[in-house]
Parts: sequence; structure tokens; C-alpha cells
Amino acid sequence: MSPIKVRPAKNFSGQIELPLDKSIAQRAAILNLPTNSGVLGEDIISTKKAVLESNSSKSKKDLFLGNSGTGIRLLTGYLSGTGKSFSLSGDKSLNSRPMARIADPLNSMGANISLTNGKAPIQINPARLKDEFFYVMPVASAQLKSSLLLAALNARTKIKIIEPIETRNHTELMLLHLEADLKIEQADEGNVIVLDGAKGYEKKSIFVPGDFSSASFFIALGLLAPDSELFIPDVGLNSTRIAFLELLKEMEAKIEIRKKRIKNRELIADLVVRSSQLKLKSVPNYLVPNLIDEIPILSVVAAFSDGQLKLDGIGELRVKESNRLDAIQKILNTLGVQYEQQDDSLKIIGAGKNFTFDGGSFNSFGDHRIAMCAVISSVRSTSDIYIDDIKSIATSFPNFISNLEQLGFTLIKS
Repeated sequence: MSPIKVRPAKNFSGQIELPLDKSIAQRAAILNLPTNSGVLGEDIISTKKAVLESNSSKSKKDLFLGNSGTGIRLLTGYLSGTGKSFSLSGDKSLNSRPMARIADPLNSMGANISLTNGKAPIQINPARLKDEFFYVMPVASAQLKSSLLLAALNARTKIKIIEPIETRNHTELMLLHLEADLKIEQADEGNVIVLDGAKGYEKKSIFVPGDFSSASFFIALGLLAPDSELFIPDVGLNSTRIAFLELLKEMEAKIEIRKKRIKNRELIADLVVRSSQLKLKSVPNYLVPNLIDEIPILSVVAAFSDGQLKLDGIGELRVKESNRLDAIQKILNTLGVQYEQQDDSLKIIGAGKNFTFDGGSFNSFGDHRIAMCAVISSVRSTSDIYIDDIKSIATSFPNFISNLEQLGFTLIKS
């Protein structure tokens, strides 16, 4: 690993090219659907390769998912009722993440899945899923929900899911676009999702927009950089993904949404982001599940804003690609910003709209989001910053650096 020195640009304007949305592209890959071309993160490539290998003629298939948590969890569900044997694993980071949250309900559904100390490698043994299955979601997890839906779809069985807290609905929207027999109703207990997989689905092309989670870093950059403006076209604005955007607008962020349109039931638009002076507020608990991936970059934004940001129920950050709750605290320490952390809560005391810091060294913990957070924070540094490693960024945003260089940033191996 070579440390990277970042010399930020000042007072810039430009257009950002986003990679294709990871969530939508990986679901399309699992269902073997054609999509538009664009920049692909390594997670999408890993899932595509694993799907191709799963369709090979070998009797037992060892599938490697790289760093893709979405890929391994959704593909486990999709393959669980095929009557075939598979072994799914990933890199060191992915193999350290919990998998019982999907294996246990899938086994209750009739699958025969075994784990390695509750983690990957995941062994799928031949099994037939139950003709009907009822499940109440114990946690807010789009990956779990989607894994069960894809299992029922591929095994041609029926499933009913109660979702007390709404999570990302890319799977449901895609299945509706494909004319699967899916019904969604709102009830007192939450969303009631019923899928009859026996009816199958029609194979159609999918337009994959730019990834909103990737856009969040350049949204933050545009807000924090003095006298700057960024144009970000073709961004996916799924209502279950944009809590970050809605929260920032409530904090008086200057973000303009242009040319809204719908493609395969997904909302897409262009964004214009301008330098802003933000006023922090507490985040309602119900927003956290749909904000979880953006909490690291939201924490960086909060550091350079007025007021206090309070986040509760964010324990899920501990089991991401790194322990992101710890990683966020280390970023705030390097910035010299005050915070309070207790159990699954974090309160950040904003250092103010004019706050800058005098450089420093950041640890990425091999986590793409933490690495990008460190880079974005450099725009408020009075001198160069150093990051231990940025290789992980390619898993989700392979053209992140080229976008920055077009704006005038300089990144040098030190």
C-alpha cells in the first residue's frame, strides 16, 4: 500500500460522471437482464462474473463475489432453491461480515444453507423451497428482503413479507417492471409484500441510472467547496435512497433537481449543487435505514456546518466493509471536530461554516466510503492531506479520482 497525498482544488465548477447504480445493476445481473453501458464498479463486475459461473455446466460451483455484500446476499437467495450445490465467498472483508441474517430465514423457507462461523464461505446444498412462506422482517434490511423475494421468484414459490420499516425497493420496482405477480399494500403493521413466483416474469431491458450513493460524495464536495458548482446528470433518485438529499435540503443546502423522468419505474434526474452554509439538525430514527450508506459522508459535511447533528440507531455501521462507526470517529479526530459517541448513537458538534483544518493523515481501513470521505474533506484543508490507501474506492466508484482530477485536484503517491 502506498500512502496518497491529496492537494485539493479551490473554486471549481464542472460535470461529474457517475458509475452505474450498484443496487439496480446487480439485481439486473442476477436476473440476467440486458442494461445500458456505463462505468461499472468492481462489485457489479464481481456479481456479473459469479452469475455467469453459476450457469456453467460444472456440478459444483465455487462463486467469488469480491467485496460485494449485495451480490453475495442476493445471489444466495436466488440460488437457494435451484436443487444445485454452490459455494459463495468473497475477499477478506466480505468473508468477515455476518450472513446468518439471510441464511436463517432462507433455511426456514426450505433452503439448505450452511455458513462458516456465521459468515462466508456460504455453502448452498440442493433443496426445495416451501410452496408458501410467511416472514416478518425483524430488522430493516433491503438485502434480506430481496434475497427472500429472489429465492421465491427463482424457485417459483409464493412468499408474503411484512416490512415494518420501509427499506430500498429496487427489487420490487424491477419485478413490477418485469410484470411479475407482485402486490404491495400498506397496512398498520407496515408494507405487505406478496410475490407468487410461479407466475414467472418477462425479461426486459433495464436502464441503470447513476449511483446515488456515489453521487453523495460529490454532493458533499459541491456544498463544502467555497464558490463552486457541480452538475451531476442521470442520478437515480429512488424515494427509498434519497434521505441524504432530503435531509441536506432541510439544512438549507443549495441543490437543484432538474429534468425528472421515470425509467423502468425508477425516478431519475439531474442535480446542480452549489456552495452552501448548512444548519444541522437531528436525524429522525425512521430515516436511518435509508441513510446508512451516506452517514460517513454526512458526518464530514456536519463537521464543517453550524449546529449539531444527532444520529441514533446506527449500530449497523459496525458490520459494513469496516467498523464505520469507529472509522467516522477517527476522521473527526483528524479534522479536530468535537463529537459524542455512546452505544449506537453519535452526536457531532459542527465546527462552523468557516472551519478549516491544517491537513493530517487518514486511515481508510480498506473501506471505499471511508477513503472517499477522507478525500472529500481535503477541500476544507489548508494543506495537503495523506490517506494510507485508496485502492478500495474502485469497488464502487472506479472513476472517482478522474472526476476529481478534472476539477483540478491532484493526487500523488507519496
